[in-house]
Amino acid sequence: MNFIQRLTAPLVLITGALAGGACLAGRPLAVDDANVNDVGAGHVEAWYARTAGGVNVWTVAPAYGLIEGVEIGGSLARDATNKVNTSALQAKFRLTPSRKDGCNVGAVIGASQPNNDTTNTTYLNGLLSCNGEAGSLHINLGANRPPDSPTLLTWGLAIEREFGALTPHLEYFGQEQSIPTFQIGLRTQLNKNLQLDGTVGRVGTDTLFSLGLKFLF
Repeated sequence: MNFIQRLTAPLVLITGALAGGACLAGRPLAVDDANVNDVGAGHVEAWYARTAGGVNVWTVAPAYGLIEGVEIGGSLARDATNKVNTSALQAKFRLTPSRKDGCNVGAVIGASQPNNDTTNTTYLNGLLSCNGEAGSLHINLGANRPPDSPTLLTWGLAIEREFGALTPHLEYFGQEQSIPTFQIGLRTQLNKNLQLDGTVGRVGTDTLFSLGLKFLF
């Protein structure tokens, strides 16, 4: 695996997984929120993404509310262009109670590993979500440690607001030593257990897009 692939491997989780509410940077957001699934509740997300450089990635990411305030999750991403599979496991914590009109904080810790390497990329992310009548604001600040690389800072900012059956969002996120990504997205509930979502974004001169489904149980 080349150096660029090692740097971007954790972003497969961040952008694809990168929330119980909507967790594991729940679709279609790449920026994570500070909420988790209720105890005994979970979801499975599946999506296709066209990423920078024209790379085609298919991802499946389940998450489950294990105990109060704690959610476990994972992902399996298939880079169909470079023939690389990347798996990841993480734990997400809601550190303060969620508020409909106010802010709460959370944290994520996890690791990812491609199938053509024996070393992990570990990551830690701090999460802040603020909700109000105008919508929701999510802020992420964290770091990851790719193999044979110094620790790299990561950050993200997203806003979203519900308009009837549709919830659009705007987000801007990046990683140290990499070009930031600007992205817009939209999600809607097909029924109480199934969500359809999509995104379009830009990083440098590359246009990105994704289309996915989220099943709640």
